[in-house]
Amino acid sequence: MKKCNIIVLILSGFLLSSCYKDLGTPESDYREINELTIEGISEQYARDVDDSLSIHPAVKGTMYSDTSKFNYGWEFNNTVVSRKLNLDIKVDMTPGNKISRFIIEDKVNKVKKFVRFNLNVSSSTAGNLIMVLSKSKGKAELSYLRLDKSATWAVNYFESRYGYSLGVNPQQLGFVMAEAASAANAPFVNGYGRIMVLADDQISLIDKRTLAPDPVKTLEAGAFTGIASYPPPNTAGYKPEFFTQGVSIWRSNAYGTGFQHMIEFPLISGGALYFAVLAPSVWAPSFYYNKKSVYGVNGYFSPYGYYDTMLPTADGNLFQHGYTLGNFMVFDRVFGRFAYSSYGTSYAIPTTAVKEFPGHDLVYGSVTSQSGTSFSVLKSSANALRFLLLGKSGNTYSLPGEVSGGVANDKSKFYNMKTSPYLFFTAGNKLYKYNILDIMSNTVPNEGHAVISLTNLGYSADAVITSMTVSRTEKTLILGVSRYGTDKEGNGEENKGDVLVFNLDKTGLGLTFKYKHEGVSGIPVDVKIKYQTHWRDGKANGGLVELDNI
Repeated sequence: MKKCNIIVLILSGFLLSSCYKDLGTPESDYREINELTIEGISEQYARDVDDSLSIHPAVKGTMYSDTSKFNYGWEFNNTVVSRKLNLDIKVDMTPGNKISRFIIEDKVNKVKKFVRFNLNVSSSTAGNLIMVLSKSKGKAELSYLRLDKSATWAVNYFESRYGYSLGVNPQQLGFVMAEAASAANAPFVNGYGRIMVLADDQISLIDKRTLAPDPVKTLEAGAFTGIASYPPPNTAGYKPEFFTQGVSIWRSNAYGTGFQHMIEFPLISGGALYFAVLAPSVWAPSFYYNKKSVYGVNGYFSPYGYYDTMLPTADGNLFQHGYTLGNFMVFDRVFGRFAYSSYGTSYAIPTTAVKEFPGHDLVYGSVTSQSGTSFSVLKSSANALRFLLLGKSGNTYSLPGEVSGGVANDKSKFYNMKTSPYLFFTAGNKLYKYNILDIMSNTVPNEGHAVISLTNLGYSADAVITSMTVSRTEKTLILGVSRYGTDKEGNGEENKGDVLVFNLDKTGLGLTFKYKHEGVSGIPVDVKIKYQTHWRDGKANGGLVELDNI
């Protein structure tokens, strides 16, 4: 039986062989395939976020190499970003390794070839930046420009990169300089500090190094309650309206453990004070919450506050570059009265020392270069402004002088120089310079104080200055300009928010136009310089080395 089976198998093989030969394919039906060779693509690329990536491959075929005969695709993490032969893109991606490939398809026979490679996207945005919080197409957005190297603006990057909006009503952009050394300082800061964006009465938390959202996306009232558990903390009415920081102790540690940091972080929320002392070094942080006005539980603090003293800490055996902070000044708009606060608790200022201002809000304030004096701006219910000088001796306050705000208006932005008694403020399409000591002689800010007009810089009449900042060296002044006219939402496909940079002579206070960044944002709401590391007045090594490069 076995022999029969073997014979049958052999015969079957001969039959199949015969059939194959009978069905042979003529040579005329064979087609050569245009085999491709692709050169010029490396296995690995590394770029920072918002750097450029250019790859120009060479395509060669065994039959033809005409680049018009192929379709192309550049794919990163399963997303095609370009369909051109040459890749020239801005790396507008989140940090991380991107599994990538170049795809080429022959248009005639549809044969495809793939070249795989990796793109490692990192973030070196830990350097200094110019940042803009704006309103673009009815939403809060962020743009930035790196200052550590030649770069282009990342325009309205946040929602497109991270998939959600920061809100619809942008209010304030700010930074916290301390870097956490313990979990007790979270979520106020992490290992790299903090960017905070106030929009829709909510503070979004962003990493100061990567510019990415923090795992804890918003600063909630519970962050101020510390270890409080019983009775349950009462944070009713929590609604962030304003925040700032005071750099307190910031000094080198003699034992080689880096810098000792201490930051005071006041926040006005729902008309009450919240306060944190962030101490990522040898001290423990402390927190205070929902501190009501000294004038009564029905009081309501205006959404602005400021330190009335900021004396540079003296250099000793250890280099120190913090400040001795004074009281935090607030204004109760229900009672129309100033108060001073310490660690979140407010204290009354008698009306015999500083009178009441019924129907007013505090919109700006600052310590000045004049010892024992601070400057404040109040806005009345009719949107008229008043400029005030407040005197201080210990915890005793006085009102040496006040004048009408004159040409200043309720949209004005202010900056009081640290090194001279001059104030810069904006109004409409102009920048003004005013000596606050002129308050004592009842000199009202007027058109004679104008130092810059957008019209003289080539802008049309509908352009307005919407924000302003001055560098920590006080050698650079930056303006945010809107060309949106009557459009208050920043609509349209064209970005019409500009940033103007001026050199500032902090001695003579002269301004020289340096350059314009055009179309880098929506309507600028807040323009700031993000410093990754705190150096008082922008100087390191005991004030000998100036670091700012804007």
